Amino acid sequence: MTLPLIGTDCDVTFTHIDVNSGEPYGFILAYDPSIQGSAISVQRQVDPTTLEVSIRLFLTVVLADDLKNPDGSEHTDTRSAMYSKLLEYLSKTDGLAINTVMGTFTGIAPLGYSATELHQPEVSNVACQFTNISEYHEPITDADFFLSEWDGTLTWSTSYWR
Repeated sequence: MTLPLIGTDCDVTFTHIDVNSGEPYGFILAYDPSIQGSAISVQRQVDPTTLEVSIRLFLTVVLADDLKNPDGSEHTDTRSAMYSKLLEYLSKTDGLAINTVMGTFTGIAPLGYSATELHQPEVSNVACQFTNISEYHEPITDADFFLSEWDGTLTWSTSYWR
């Protein structure tokens, strides 16, 4: 199985140990890759008393049978398959990682309000919200994230908890 590549066959990937055999799954954020504007928004809040940082990560996943990948090629999964996979990720309350062009956000989950779904005849748009469930850490590179598995090459002191 070929892993999804952000910017080529997806815009973002989700990773959770219990979904897709623990392998990342790619989602598209723009119906037409020639139209710029698909984005991931991060809302950052600092508690004035404890100085703890919390974030909310927002993105809208596009689901359709005739999607184009960011490189213009045909997206291989069906609308139904993508929706089913998205619902699996939205059911997780911990251990979710979202891999973006900025790196991988770890320790987040779709708690509380998590999605608003707009289903139309040819396309579905699912606006998702995720929040950190543990101490917030800046996004890490995808390379470091995927090397941090138990069988990865990073040591305990240099890896990230997965």
